[in-house]
Amino acid sequence: MFGLLKYTVCFLLVVIFTASCKKDRLITDSSAKLEFSLDTVVFDTVFTTIGSTTHQLRVYNRNNQTIRISSIRIAGGSGSQFRLNVDGMPGSYFTEIEIAGKDSLYIFIEVTINPTSGILPFIVKDSIVFETNGNIQDVDLVVWGQDAHFFNGSIICDMTWVNDKPYVIYNSILVDSGCTLTIEPGVKVYSHTNSAIYVYGTLIVNGSNNEHVIFQGDRTEAFYDDVTGQWLGIFLLRGSTNNFIDHATMKNAFYGVSLGSSSSSDLNTFTYANAPDVLIRRSIIHNMLYTGIFGFLSFITVENTLVYNCGQHNAHLAFGGVYDFNHVTMANYTNNVVDHSEAILELGNFAESSQGHFSADIDATFTNCIIDGSLEDEIVYDDDNIAAFDYQFNNCILKTKMSTSDTNYTFILLNKDPNYILYSEFNFHLSSNSPGRDAGVATAVLDDIEENPRTGFPDIGAYEYIP
Repeated sequence: MFGLLKYTVCFLLVVIFTASCKKDRLITDSSAKLEFSLDTVVFDTVFTTIGSTTHQLRVYNRNNQTIRISSIRIAGGSGSQFRLNVDGMPGSYFTEIEIAGKDSLYIFIEVTINPTSGILPFIVKDSIVFETNGNIQDVDLVVWGQDAHFFNGSIICDMTWVNDKPYVIYNSILVDSGCTLTIEPGVKVYSHTNSAIYVYGTLIVNGSNNEHVIFQGDRTEAFYDDVTGQWLGIFLLRGSTNNFIDHATMKNAFYGVSLGSSSSSDLNTFTYANAPDVLIRRSIIHNMLYTGIFGFLSFITVENTLVYNCGQHNAHLAFGGVYDFNHVTMANYTNNVVDHSEAILELGNFAESSQGHFSADIDATFTNCIIDGSLEDEIVYDDDNIAAFDYQFNNCILKTKMSTSDTNYTFILLNKDPNYILYSEFNFHLSSNSPGRDAGVATAVLDDIEENPRTGFPDIGAYEYIP
């Protein structure tokens, strides 16, 4: 009897021990990964003095067995603005942290920052790096670094931005339908990587000659002064109307101003009735990774504007639309900013998608404009011979191999050097011997990009010659 009882007890102990071992056994499969309550922890409070705040991150083990995290660390190390508390222990580096099956771990993140110092970038970023079973996973950490107006994936309506402190955009903004964003002189707008200004309503930019409204990326170090593609650009979407941009500088994006794109890929819904419109005048658009001004079945008027250093086209007017360019200088030359390989201007009256071929009438007029670059031909026409393809160049300096002898061209200075003062330094003022001097035709545009008066026969391009 005693022997049987002893055997039974031993058997039960073995069963319990075995079950315990199975329960506590670590999962080492590389396919077993962690899950997180957030992929980015954003500290979006703006402090007026040195401030500290704490956020939490929850780390989940969705597996049935225990998982061991080999290391948890802040990528920036001990010099980071961020600090961690993992399982009650403060620090920036932790090892051999276990999470039981179907359980989770809380990590508390603290940051101390002085947004009024002006030393840090507008957005300070770091990350928490997790190494588990050979897998590397991370969670981004983001905090505002300077005192500014911050917008994080915001939908805004009827707002006026004044020149009191910078405006910083993270994760883009959207001006809602029926709403207006007005930007006053001297305002500086900084957009983070992959951020954009989307407009369903209306954008009004009221810059002045002495106080341009500046749109650029949020990296303000000298190295980034002329780096393209730092943010996405300004997008006036279908249905956006009464847009006005005056005395603005837009630089270092993918696109300068893009009109007519949509969240819908159904080109049947693209009509003149929902075509966006804009008047751009006395502005500078430069260092775009793709295109300075993009129009897709839209209405665009451009006056006294300089567009240069664009990776694809300075202006791409596609799938129809109505376009009027007056006293516009568009120039591209291969340099340390862009490799100029595509024509400055492209006009088209069709678009193609998986649904098929779509045509739309185009009517484009260029008066007193300079289109000049380092290619032999700086103009491309995409005509499907279905929709109307109407264009007119009047009193322009053009770089092209095409004939300009037909009625689409009037008083053209063909393949003439505009003789800028110093284009290698991006100074596109006309020199005293420029062929563009007094070669324009008088229009309703009575001053130039810098508000110098145009009298008599105006000069071609955005700048009137001043002795």
